[in-house]
Amino acid sequence: MSSYYPIQPELVQKTYSYRELTPNSELNQDILFYYEFEPIGINSDIHVIPDACQDLMFYMGKDQKVVLGNTPTTRGIYSFTPKGKYFGVRLNPKQTVIQYNCALKQIVQQPFVNVGLGCTLDSKFIQAVFEAGDFEQRVQICNEYFCSHKKEKSLSDEIFATCFDSIIENNGLFLPDVIQHKTGYSERYIRELFYKKTGFGPKKLSKFIRIQLLLQHFSFEETPVNIDQYGYYDPSHYYKEFKSLLIITPAEYIKEFLGWKNIKRKFLSY
Repeated sequence: MSSYYPIQPELVQKTYSYRELTPNSELNQDILFYYEFEPIGINSDIHVIPDACQDLMFYMGKDQKVVLGNTPTTRGIYSFTPKGKYFGVRLNPKQTVIQYNCALKQIVQQPFVNVGLGCTLDSKFIQAVFEAGDFEQRVQICNEYFCSHKKEKSLSDEIFATCFDSIIENNGLFLPDVIQHKTGYSERYIRELFYKKTGFGPKKLSKFIRIQLLLQHFSFEETPVNIDQYGYYDPSHYYKEFKSLLIITPAEYIKEFLGWKNIKRKFLSY
């Protein structure tokens, strides 16, 4: 599994039968994981958190459809179609298995975009996913399809991957001097490359990554968050950015998704 593991807690906690599976090892740089869930009842509105990713989503209900799900820029409500399962593919921003039909900045402002507007997928592949008998079979179909459509990385793909990995290694910080030293390219070129690959500039995308790394820490680490490690100047900077992206405070997030018992253990240190 990739070291970047974006979390959508409400998708896990407020749907039926949420499941995940990792891709084949050949696809580790392209797909973060596959998942499946079913909205609960008629009210299928779910809060989604910025995660710097795009998702390929198949609605398996009566009116079958395929959409690209885009990362929000702040925690917001996404409306899912009830009475049917969703099968999703969380794409790694470094992926080379899907080629887009348009500039990403034209479509990333919308929660969902019809897949035909954003990229081209083989109709036989889409039909095979819909006709598959279960989650595991859909994952197998996707593994085979995406392995066969994985293109050789171009120089720009390699440069972007180096930049993205640098942001992860530095706990969600975009450090222009470090990236320029690693790639030999100017900050202006890197900025244009990020817009081409993700629809966002590197500073904005790095904020999404940093908040996700914090949430990973909340969920999987036993120690409190050291805010210096994530580049926050002081607690007020930490609270301000957290709330600007998630609309709620760190304490409110921990209470809602991890329970009050974790407040003292996971809150912060600096």
